[in-house]
Amino acid sequence: MEVTNNERDISSCTTAADINGGALSLLPPEILVNIFSFFSDSVKDLLLCAQVNQTWHHIITSFYIWRTVKFNKFETFSRFHEILQLITKTRRNRALDNWSRFVKAYLNVIKSPISRTSEEEYEEEEEKDLLIGLTNRSLYWIEMRCSKLTTLNIGFCVIITPNALQSLVNRCKELTSLTISHCLNTRAISLIPMIPSLRKLDLGISNPKLTDEATNIISRHCPNLVYLSLSFSLITRLGLRTIGRGCRKLLFIDLSGCYLIDDEISDFLSYCPRLKIIYLNYLLQISGKSFLSIIKSSQIEYASFTSSKILEVSSSIDLLPPSSNEERSCSKIRKLVLDNCEISDKNLKQISYWCKNLEYLDISLVYDMDDRVLQDLCDRLENLKEVIAKNCYGVSVAMQDNLSKHQRIKFTF
Repeated sequence: MEVTNNERDISSCTTAADINGGALSLLPPEILVNIFSFFSDSVKDLLLCAQVNQTWHHIITSFYIWRTVKFNKFETFSRFHEILQLITKTRRNRALDNWSRFVKAYLNVIKSPISRTSEEEYEEEEEKDLLIGLTNRSLYWIEMRCSKLTTLNIGFCVIITPNALQSLVNRCKELTSLTISHCLNTRAISLIPMIPSLRKLDLGISNPKLTDEATNIISRHCPNLVYLSLSFSLITRLGLRTIGRGCRKLLFIDLSGCYLIDDEISDFLSYCPRLKIIYLNYLLQISGKSFLSIIKSSQIEYASFTSSKILEVSSSIDLLPPSSNEERSCSKIRKLVLDNCEISDKNLKQISYWCKNLEYLDISLVYDMDDRVLQDLCDRLENLKEVIAKNCYGVSVAMQDNLSKHQRIKFTF
C-alpha cells in the first residue's frame, strides 16, 4: 500500500515546474506582471513563459495589464522599440497581436510590420509613421516608464508642445542623444542647457530656422557633442566659428543648406581636430578655398557636396600639385560624394592631385566630367575602389564600356 501511495503521489506531481507554476498562478496578476517584466527584454523567455499554463499566457499576452510596468531595464527607447518589433515579427502565437496593440495604443507611433517582406519596406513605412508623430500623452507615457532614457528621436512630431518635452527632459537626466528635426520651435532651444550630457543633437530643417543665437547656446552648454546637424539653418560664419570653439569633440556635422556660412570651413576644421564627416549639400556656393581645405584635410574621411556649386580656386599657388608623395598622403579622405554638383575640371583635377587615399567617388550628373578627366582620376587615384558615374553625359559610351572592365575599380554608369 505504501508503494501504491508513493506511485500515486509521483504521478500526481510530475515536475517541480508544475508545482511552482501552479503556486505562482495563485498570485495576483499585478504581482505576476511585475515578475514577468524582468524578462521584458527577452523575447524567447516571454514566449516560453506564455506556454506554461493558461494564467501565465493570459498575463503575458494581455497588453492592458502592462500599463503599470516601469521599463527601467531599457536604457534607450530604441532598444524597447527593437524588442517589441522582434515580438511582433515572430507571429507564433497571440502574443504577437497583443504586443503590437500594446505598442500602438500607448506609444502611438509603432505599427506591426506583418505585411512587410523586407527590412527596407519596413524602414520606409516607419518614416511615414513619424509624420503622424508622438502625442504629448505618449511622451508622458515614455517619461514615466523610461527614466533611464538615453536616446530620444521625436523628429517630425510637430504636435508635441515644449512643455511636454521639458517635462520629459526634467525626468530623463541621462539623455545623450536628442533628435528634434522638422519639429523644433524657439522654446525648445531653451531646453538644451538642461541636457549637459548630450553627445548627439539633430536640429535639422527647423521651423523657424535656427540663427546664431542657437549656436551660442549649443556652444556654451554642449561641449561633449560628437554629432551635430544644423541643416538648412540661417547660421552665419560667426555662428559656425562659435560652434567650432565650443564643440571641439565633434566627429560629424551636417551644414547642408546653410548658405550663409561663406568661407569659414577652413577655419572650422582647425577648431575641430576630431571631425571625420562633413555634409555640405545644397549650398548655393562653396569657395574653392573651403573645398581644397576639405580634400587636403588630414582629418576628414567622408565629405558630401550633393547638389552644391563649388567655385574654382582663385589663387594660382593653390592650384599647384603636391611637391612630394608624403604631402599627397596627408589627405585622409576616403569617401567623396559630388553627385549633381557644379564643379569645374580644375577642381576635379585637384582631387586626383591630393586624394591619394580616396576609395569611393560619386560623380553622378557632374556636367564637366568627360573621358579625359575620368581617365585622369582613375590613373592617379591608386586606392580608388568604386566610382558612381550615373548620367555623366560627357563620358562616351566607348569609355564606359572600357572602364566597366576595369580590374581594380568598380564602375556604375
